[in-house]
Amino acid sequence: MEISSITTNQSPQFGRKLLPAETKTYKKTVQKGLKVLNKELEVIAHNSTSPSVKKHNTGIGTLLSGYLASFLTIHGVSKIQQEPDYLRSKFNPSPYSPLTTGKNVYMIPLENLTTEEYGKILPQETLNEIVENRPNKEDNTVDYKYVAENYDKALKIAYKNFSEKSKKNESEEINKLAKDFESFKQKNYEELEPQAIFELLSKENNTDDWKTWNDTDKNLYNIKSEQDKKRSNARLENLKQNNSNDIDSYIFNQLIIEKEINKANKNFKKIGIDIIGDAPVAFTPFEVWQNQDLFMEGFALGCPPDYFSESGQRWDFAVLKPETIFNPDGSLGEGGKLMQKRYEKMFETASGGIRIDHIIGLIDPHIYSMKEPVMTPENSGRIYSLPEHKIFGKYAKTTDDEYSAILTKIVFPAAEKYGLTKDDIICEDLGEVTPPVQKTMEKYNLTGIGVTQFDYRGKDAPTNKVIMLGSHDNCSFIEYTEDLYKNANNDKKTKKRFNNKMENLAEDTVTPQQNLTKYKRTLKNNPTEFIKASFVELFTSPAKRVQIFFADFFGMNKTYNIPGKKENCWILRMPDEIEDYYHKNLTEEKGINLPETLARAIRNKGEKFSNKHQTLLQKLDKFAQILKD
Repeated sequence: MEISSITTNQSPQFGRKLLPAETKTYKKTVQKGLKVLNKELEVIAHNSTSPSVKKHNTGIGTLLSGYLASFLTIHGVSKIQQEPDYLRSKFNPSPYSPLTTGKNVYMIPLENLTTEEYGKILPQETLNEIVENRPNKEDNTVDYKYVAENYDKALKIAYKNFSEKSKKNESEEINKLAKDFESFKQKNYEELEPQAIFELLSKENNTDDWKTWNDTDKNLYNIKSEQDKKRSNARLENLKQNNSNDIDSYIFNQLIIEKEINKANKNFKKIGIDIIGDAPVAFTPFEVWQNQDLFMEGFALGCPPDYFSESGQRWDFAVLKPETIFNPDGSLGEGGKLMQKRYEKMFETASGGIRIDHIIGLIDPHIYSMKEPVMTPENSGRIYSLPEHKIFGKYAKTTDDEYSAILTKIVFPAAEKYGLTKDDIICEDLGEVTPPVQKTMEKYNLTGIGVTQFDYRGKDAPTNKVIMLGSHDNCSFIEYTEDLYKNANNDKKTKKRFNNKMENLAEDTVTPQQNLTKYKRTLKNNPTEFIKASFVELFTSPAKRVQIFFADFFGMNKTYNIPGKKENCWILRMPDEIEDYYHKNLTEEKGINLPETLARAIRNKGEKFSNKHQTLLQKLDKFAQILKD
């Protein structure tokens, strides 16, 4: 089914944008609609997907430019959930396979380095050249090879200019930056120097798979003997002497990204936006390389065989040795301290809390032998739930408190350190939720996720659930809808699923003015109305928090990521002229028309409730029509 089948029969025309005089009233109206429905609206948008001002488009987006946040706040969005902000690998585009725990330098808005604030350390000509020569201008997708090469080039030039200008005391801005750098370097050198060395060795070996490096580089911090220590010290000294400029440049880049994150967070706060961080379940290659003794040899984290994967999912994520997480007296062991450090760093810059990727892996993880090609009960399983297992039995937990200990002793305290609570944590609990996970989630009333693409019914969502059409691991909702209608009558099973979906959706989103039987028939025959009703379902559900993936918010019919694949994943971006794009799509009935959706959700609550909010409904109806015109 082509996208045209989801649009109306009207000929597309360009929808007018809100006039400046209307914007303030529109924002207040949408915010009031959300408040009346007791909803918080959040958008999932990774930094790379963000739109740019055309003259600053380097080929990759960044939320730190503020361009997207300024637009979304007008539409009542109070939080944006980004991807993990760790340093991206040059060998893998997935933000969930980062290189180190350093911050992602691709988030730096390079145009800021051309300003007086930074002493113009990046020449305008360099920025212009990167913008002008970027590939994929037609479809505005990310070419990570181009981005990596040109960010590396630009940041090297910026650091070189900074070094030269600071020696000359060229300006007040440069002097301030030099003082900031010295202070930052002194405070963070011990942490950042090994990261810089890991990046150097990754470049030198042309891979960040450190297990393939020579023995000295592989075990630079894995000291077993005096001989190892001498060899390691000699290699480290050599690396520092020959690459001191690169190491300082790495640290300087980390200063820049920290400054930009702090500045952006302050600006976001002013306009009512908080950033939700994303905590990957995987440790970075750097963390494993530097702390090899803390990780299980030959085993990795994954998922057991299930509905989504007959053979299970082999993620190859390193697993901390359970005995290193907590000491016998319950205090944190070295593995626990490593985990504590990474969560504290995440909460430090995420004013809206964090999403924990695969919370199951913190409570009741499934691990498997990397040496065996097939998962079997003998070589894989829930490491804490198998007291009789030959390999894992010694790690078995027996009490609810033991299962929740990583959360209660590491994650929750890390949140509290930065003024956040467990309620500011989104627990990605998709997959096989085992009894220990279920008990922990219920005991601490943790916020889970409900995805309606997986036939999750909004009506069944508890208040503390985050509800969404789909996330970065789903196809766009337009593509999902096309597939749903295309296969509706393939066989008895899919027909039954389709009919159940439509009937439940109709019952949950119908308004008193509509005939239910006729409404059901409309949904079954009209993909556009199905999409609209699916948006309404989010706001009629009991769930307080509604999240919308950027592709669905703006009505894009392209997939951002397909789990388990690498080609053509993580490259989708929003167009530069995102406001024009949004309004154009609304005239074609694509994307979410918020006032229309909120008005329908309010009317769904019955005439008595609607009558209390007649003035609000009139305003919502007015703006809904403006966005369609």
